[in-house]
Amino acid sequence: MKRGSPTRWLGAFLFAIATSGCAHTTNVAMQQFDPHPDATYRFNPRDKSDTLVVVNLSGGGIRAAALSYGVLQELAKLPGLGADRLLDQIDIISSVSGGSVTAGWYALKGREGLEAADARNTLWDFLHHDWTDELAWRGLNPLSLARYAFTDYARSDVLANFFADKLYGQATYAQLLERYRIDPHQPYVLLNATDLGHESGFTFTQGQFDFICSDLSRYRLADAVAASANFPFAFSATGIRNYSGAGCRAQASDVWKGAGPPQWIGHYARFDDPTKTPAHAYQLPELRWARQAKELIEPAANDEYIHLLDGGLIDNLGVRSTLAIEDNPARVPGLYLRLGAPRPDGAPVRPAGYEKITRVVYVVVNARTRDPTVVDASEYPPGALTTTEKMIFTQLDNSILNDEYYVIAQLEATADRPTPGPEPSKPPFLSDFKDAGAVASLPMSFPHLRFYLVAVNFDLIPDPKCREYYWSLGTTWGLKNAVIDNLIELGGDLVRRSADLAKMYDEAKITGWNDPNHPPDFTKVCSLASK
Repeated sequence: MKRGSPTRWLGAFLFAIATSGCAHTTNVAMQQFDPHPDATYRFNPRDKSDTLVVVNLSGGGIRAAALSYGVLQELAKLPGLGADRLLDQIDIISSVSGGSVTAGWYALKGREGLEAADARNTLWDFLHHDWTDELAWRGLNPLSLARYAFTDYARSDVLANFFADKLYGQATYAQLLERYRIDPHQPYVLLNATDLGHESGFTFTQGQFDFICSDLSRYRLADAVAASANFPFAFSATGIRNYSGAGCRAQASDVWKGAGPPQWIGHYARFDDPTKTPAHAYQLPELRWARQAKELIEPAANDEYIHLLDGGLIDNLGVRSTLAIEDNPARVPGLYLRLGAPRPDGAPVRPAGYEKITRVVYVVVNARTRDPTVVDASEYPPGALTTTEKMIFTQLDNSILNDEYYVIAQLEATADRPTPGPEPSKPPFLSDFKDAGAVASLPMSFPHLRFYLVAVNFDLIPDPKCREYYWSLGTTWGLKNAVIDNLIELGGDLVRRSADLAKMYDEAKITGWNDPNHPPDFTKVCSLASK
């Protein structure tokens, strides 16, 4: 099949399911709770810039990893808005599956990890190698099959150890924190997976690990990337233990009670109390976040573990975690809440790090494929394996479009939100701001924001034949080197073709950014499609 990838060896992996053991856990209990971003891997908004830059890297195997690599390289060539390069101005990178391979590499290596475009760059070397057969052998060799049967070794460990051997070594989040803490140009990286049991997203941040009383700093980067990329059936779910409960020392501390998630979760407990009237301004997303967090902090007796698969099952762009970002354990997650918070006197106010923001830039790398004719060549229905594969990819391909629309709607609503009249009662998330109690009787005023979406998407290739060519690339861990090179080039071409990017530079009065020697005419990247 054109999708290729898993079907080349999916059937063989299905054989291993019967002998596969439970995914063992690799996380450790949190001994003490520390809310400070310098001590734990938390988002630390920078208050020196008036522009918030977010980059989303979608799923799609090595296809997505290569396209994402090309985009980051191109951002390194473009002027920033208050920084030397736009790459240096990225605040957040959020990724899923194949995009997490590149995002994890950048979280560990930073800008220097992109500079050597040859074999000295481990990621470059990784992208230019077909790993399909090696992954299949790692998962199906006699030793692995024996380990599945007699130890806690699982198929998710195959992928995690593969990433450790080829890219990340034994690096942990402690090393990511150190780079993020000392380098003012290093972005905060969100690797996203799907929590099967709770039917929700799971993001590798200390904020998420707070809920399960676990220390992210001791968690391996390779395990996080593997959890984000655990394609259903091919790999088993990654297991993580929830240490919350009566035995969690960190969650019993005064610091946790005074500066931890109970501060904002408590706002929403009123909604579940039939003897109390819910506050007027309860918002459904925040209510859900509070309930999910409480469910993890106070787990049921049969809810001891979390099992993680490919993040694309929930959000194949990784945009939702950027809108539910937590930069303060005691405050409701929500980027749009930070950007549109009112103050009692009617003047705009935002938490530290957000007060100067007047522009929000989202670079959305969407490496989705499209292969609608694969099941339509015959009047007879497709077989079970093809149907299963199509069900998965139909979900991934359609949800990725919905998520792109979602982020646009959320941020445009924040940017253009009108000034409403007086609220009958204050929104609970406003308790974090000075004199928030007075909000009930005063009009709300929101600051004006400019929002730009730089879309990197195969749909934006003008030539139909070339567009179909990229749509048909398989979601695999190996493509021909010429294809990888063209995907990297295409990432840069699509960035420079963005109308919103041109608009952003025009409004900022920055000229000369579009190199006339690098016209995005797609001649090079479409050369393979004509063969």
